Amino acid sequence: MPAKSQAHPPAKSWLRITITASETISDPIADFICEQTGGVEQIPVTAAGGAQEQIVGYLENGPAIPEKLKKITEYLAELACLASGEAKTHLETEIIPDEDWNKTWKERFKPLSITPHLVIKPTWETYQPGPDEKIIEMDPGMAFGTGHHASTKLALEFIETLFHDTKNPPKTVLDVGTGTGILAMAAALFGAQEVTAIDNDPEAVVVAEENIQRNGLTPIVTANGIDLKEISRQFDLVIANIIHDTLIELAASLAEHLTQNGKLIMAGILIGPQTDNLRAAYNALGLKHLETRSEGEWSALLFTRP
Repeated sequence: MPAKSQAHPPAKSWLRITITASETISDPIADFICEQTGGVEQIPVTAAGGAQEQIVGYLENGPAIPEKLKKITEYLAELACLASGEAKTHLETEIIPDEDWNKTWKERFKPLSITPHLVIKPTWETYQPGPDEKIIEMDPGMAFGTGHHASTKLALEFIETLFHDTKNPPKTVLDVGTGTGILAMAAALFGAQEVTAIDNDPEAVVVAEENIQRNGLTPIVTANGIDLKEISRQFDLVIANIIHDTLIELAASLAEHLTQNGKLIMAGILIGPQTDNLRAAYNALGLKHLETRSEGEWSALLFTRP
């Protein structure tokens, strides 16, 4: 009886999504696309009508594509209704072979000096750190947070400040919504003795665990999918780079997990009403607002528990 022939599995491919939009609305679009794809690039482009950006994300080509594209087109339509005049967008899609997708990431993801004392480096690049620099080695994965986005950068700046410019740096840290684990790893590299990193996305936990192991930080940083409510202890520093609505929902719980004089860093917040709303909500819980930092459309807040 002749042996059955085995068909080769189909080659993996990706759907590249490119949205061209005004610079004034590019950050909210990038945030939404990142939720759908796991990572984005924002590329400035020259246009006659004013400053524009291209937001580029990749979806693995498969059965979920139609539903994802539907969400994206519906979001862009809603945005057009809310921000008439500056909300004109152009959406393009293209199928990219897996080999080309990986090549694109490797060409564009270079060592990044994200703060004066921290460099983010992909595994395929070499970098010689300065005497006061720490390195996080990390490849892009299906989780948010390679340091390029303003919200991650602002959170990292606050973390660095707390470890370099204070007499009593945090010893214990809780990172809520850890993503790639970048904020948790930065805290460990800067001197935290114990870091707990949690995320409700199982894929993010896997990526975070791989990054933590790659950087030799497993003795200090633990990543898992435990719910915040299941953690009974308090921490010297709590970090939450999430979104406004979730930060409002978790306000009481985040405040309860702070030690006396503990610090809370929040990022992933749009400047304006979202920032004002969070400042008021956390002040009402008895926390003291220490500082707000912003970059582009994004802000980060620093509180303490008196």
